[in-house]
Amino acid sequence: MTTRSASSPVIPGEQLELRPWDEGLIRQMAYWGERGFPFHAFDLGYLKDPPRAKAMLAWANENGPHRHFVACEDDTAVGRVSVNLRDESGLYIWAVHVPPEHEGRGVCRRMLAALITWLEAEYPGQDFVLSSNTFAEHAHRAYFAIGFKIAETQWHYDREIAEALPLAPRAVREPLQAHLRFQSGRWEVRTHVMRRPRHTPMDTGQKRPAST
Repeated sequence: MTTRSASSPVIPGEQLELRPWDEGLIRQMAYWGERGFPFHAFDLGYLKDPPRAKAMLAWANENGPHRHFVACEDDTAVGRVSVNLRDESGLYIWAVHVPPEHEGRGVCRRMLAALITWLEAEYPGQDFVLSSNTFAEHAHRAYFAIGFKIAETQWHYDREIAEALPLAPRAVREPLQAHLRFQSGRWEVRTHVMRRPRHTPMDTGQKRPAST
């Protein structure tokens, strides 16, 4: 039997559907393509391990402040996204992830647009916020298109990047030099904090039917 979250709804829109995590979707995500360093925190190959998959399913379906969704086209999982409904800075969107094999079709824009449209209706009066490492320029284009703007840039310690950095090939490390610094005995990553006022226009890249 497929276990579904009682706390996360199914959200249709933008030619896809956001669904709560379940066993079948986890099996698909386990075999998504992986990016490796410095995006390795998003890689989900560990979901091939049944105990870890079970633990992640329980985590994703907890009835707490976070909602976790998988974007699906028909029954194919093409992306994922989470939101913190109780962050003091606003509706905080995080874990925005589209695997390499599903890039190039506006999945990120459409996934976020569907989520934001639902959030604006269900949680009125709140603006949106997300953070993204400055080297993730491809993702930034999607965020800008749906109305996010850079509010501030700051440095923060990213444990996973710091631990993997010494093992990464030089050719991979060099393009990141402008985005990293060694401060107080540890590596820090430059990060954009982006904000989006509610009801800001969104460009999902999809053609809209002409109004009559």
